[in-house]
Order: sequence, then structure tokens, then C-alpha cells
Amino acid sequence: MKTNIVKNTIHELIDRIEDEELLEIYMRLLQKEVSHTESSDFFQNTEQQLINRAKASIESIEKGRTINISDFKTEIENWKKNRSTQ
Repeated sequence: MKTNIVKNTIHELIDRIEDEELLEIYMRLLQKEVSHTESSDFFQNTEQQLINRAKASIESIEKGRTINISDFKTEIENWKKNRSTQ
């Protein structure tokens, strides 16, 4: 289904809902997704933010705060599962 059709259908359905509590739940869910999407874009960072992030990463490595690739992959998979259920 095309994005504009989905959006229009959602708008039409929401317009028919009278339950204020349910509408607030939907609103929080949508705000959370929009907020997450806007804040998670790596390329919205300034050059200085990227430099600071790189320096912090190097410092973590120097202090031995690292994990092996297998554990990292497990953490990523768990993060993906948890993100999809929130």
C-alpha cells in the first residue's frame, strides 16, 4: 500500500475515534516514533559532535571498555527485538 493511502486511512480512522484515552495513547506512540526518528539520524550531527563521539570511542578503547564481535551482534539483535515491541 502506498504511503499516502496509509496516512489517509489512518487519518480517517482517527477522526472516527471518540475515546480520549485511546487517542492519547496513539498520540504518545506516534510522538515517540517521530522523536526517535528525528533524534536517531546520524547525519544530523555537527562536525564537532562527530569529533567528540570519535574521541569518546577512542578513550573507551584505551580504557578497555570493549566487547567481542559475537557479544556485540547479540546486543544488536536484542536491541532490534526490544525496539520493535516498544
